[in-house]
Amino acid sequence: MDIILPNHSPELLESTFDAVYLYDHPLFSLMAEKTVMPWFLVVPKKQLNANDDLNYVQQLYGEIYRLIGFIQQNNIGQHFNIAKIGNKNPNQHIHLIFREESDEVWPDAVWCHEPLTASDETPERLKTALAPFFES
Repeated sequence: MDIILPNHSPELLESTFDAVYLYDHPLFSLMAEKTVMPWFLVVPKKQLNANDDLNYVQQLYGEIYRLIGFIQQNNIGQHFNIAKIGNKNPNQHIHLIFREESDEVWPDAVWCHEPLTASDETPERLKTALAPFFES
C-alpha cells in the first residue's frame, strides 16, 4: 500500500488510476474521475510520512485546502469530502469529492454506490474552471 509513482506523466497516471489527468503542481498531480460528481484525485509526489518529511505533508495539505478555497470561491463546489483510503488502488492518492444535497447518492458515501453516473464532460469542465488556480 501507499506506493509513490516515480513518474507523474499524464499517460502513466491515467492508466494507473483510470481517471483524467488535469494538472501538474510541484507537490502533486491532479486528476478527475469520469463522473458527473466533481471527484478529484490528488496524487502526491512524495510519501506522506510526517516522521520523514513533516514539511512536505504540511505543504501538501495546505495546497489542497488552498485549492478547496478556490473551488468554493468560484462556485465549482461547496461541500467537500476528503479522504485517503486507497483500498482498491495501492498507489498513494487522496480523494477530494464535492457533494450537493441533490447529487445521486446524497447523503451516502460515494464509494458505497459505484458505479456513479459517468461523464467525460465533467473532467474537461473542471480543467477549464481550475486553469486560473494552476496558472497563478
